[in-house]
Amino acid sequence: MAEYKPFNIENPGIDLRKELDTLFNEQKTAHWVVYRRFDLDMPSDHYVEITHEGVQGPKYKYNDELIEVRMSLVRRLSQNMEVSAPIGLIQNSPVVFYLKHTVIPKTDDLIYETTYQGSTKPASVPLAKYFTTKFNITAVFPMRDAAHGRTEYYVVYAKIANL
Repeated sequence: MAEYKPFNIENPGIDLRKELDTLFNEQKTAHWVVYRRFDLDMPSDHYVEITHEGVQGPKYKYNDELIEVRMSLVRRLSQNMEVSAPIGLIQNSPVVFYLKHTVIPKTDDLIYETTYQGSTKPASVPLAKYFTTKFNITAVFPMRDAAHGRTEYYVVYAKIANL
């Protein structure tokens, strides 16, 4: 990782975007997943106006893209310890993903784990039959640079959903 230099006027501090890139690419701590981004302005062919649901398919059109993520489990400190958090965030969200600032995730989009095991980007988005686990994004937190307010990366909470 880059050498740490204390913040001062001449030195703007650590560039977290570069640090995350180093963590993902040089240290090989990330893996490739399929990110399904729904377009909430474009109902799909499965959308039923009366019920506002998707029947036998998603209710909105979507785009699948390959992204790199770092994933970890949300761990509870203790069964008896109380932790202050928004309702449902910890109990129903067992997984946290770290995403680059370019992804711009939103709640209710999906992340799919696949059977792909390589560290280099796959040539194309895998077919759905190669999806192994589906995660529904429940909360998105942009991690911002305190001095300038730019988004450095995203912390995304997700819960496992049925394939």
